[in-house]
Amino acid sequence: MAVVLTILKVIGIILLVLLALAVLLLLLVLIVPIRYRVAGSYNEEDILADLKIRWLFVKVLGHFRKDESLQIKAKVAFVTVFSREMKMGKNKEQHLVDVSEEATLPPPEDSGGTDFSAADSGETNSPPESESVPQENVQQDAGKAEVEQPGNVQDLPPENQEAAEEPEKNARKKKKKKKADKKKEELPEPDDMEEALEGEVESDPMEKLEQFREKLEVKKRHIEQFLAREHTKNTIQRLKKLLLKILKHLKPKKGHVDLVLGLGSAADTGMILGKAAMFYPLYGKWLFITPNFYYKRIEAEGEVKGRIRIGSLVMPALFFIIRKDTRRTIKLAKKI
Repeated sequence: MAVVLTILKVIGIILLVLLALAVLLLLLVLIVPIRYRVAGSYNEEDILADLKIRWLFVKVLGHFRKDESLQIKAKVAFVTVFSREMKMGKNKEQHLVDVSEEATLPPPEDSGGTDFSAADSGETNSPPESESVPQENVQQDAGKAEVEQPGNVQDLPPENQEAAEEPEKNARKKKKKKKADKKKEELPEPDDMEEALEGEVESDPMEKLEQFREKLEVKKRHIEQFLAREHTKNTIQRLKKLLLKILKHLKPKKGHVDLVLGLGSAADTGMILGKAAMFYPLYGKWLFITPNFYYKRIEAEGEVKGRIRIGSLVMPALFFIIRKDTRRTIKLAKKI
């Protein structure tokens, strides 16, 4: 009995340790934030961007440069598990052709072609003398060719001609019969023809359009009734608050962007700056604009940092879903 209790005690301790590890892992996933940093610059000649994401033992690095390459690398505990580089530009020098070199003709082949050098010098190449072949051998070969060559049907005697043409006639008759059977199958019976004509008369485009309009009216009434319910209104209000909370959490915590703005015209540049000043409270802490009233110039440089906690996104969404009003709204929305 003591042995059994000891075994159960050991099993219980192991299960508790596993449970504690699972809870610890879950807390790490929910609480430890995902940190990200994005930096880059832009001008008329070059575009550069760097990305860095860190979470627990995972790190993702990205680098992009215009007309050069895009590099992506992922590491887990200092071990590279994914690495890829894509070339973004083309080497134009490879496509250039050196036209300074004179085009040269290939040398004449030994087996054929004309020797231009010989023609220029006035010399002519005489064809090789053909080897003499006995006349008897030529006649024997011609006789063999006549025997081996199959004769036409017309050259056969009348009886053999009819026997040779019978398979062709039978094949033609079978083809004609198959075509006739297919046409009979495609043609409907008299009763079916009347039903088909009635169906064509019934499928009037105006009637289809009217049916479609009636369906839309029914859907519209259902949606109006759905939105008028109290639990639907409460769910929509909570959903708006949830989305605002998520967006606020996703917003970068630190960052600065230096922007040089010049549109080539002092009037246009001043008009854009006046419109942008209306939204100054939204970007005044991280966006700094330097106007250029004389030249057309647009340049930007900066970086953004932030962190995202999975728990801050999952927990509010979970509480939103398990509410009674939300579940009733989802069930009613499926019936529309």
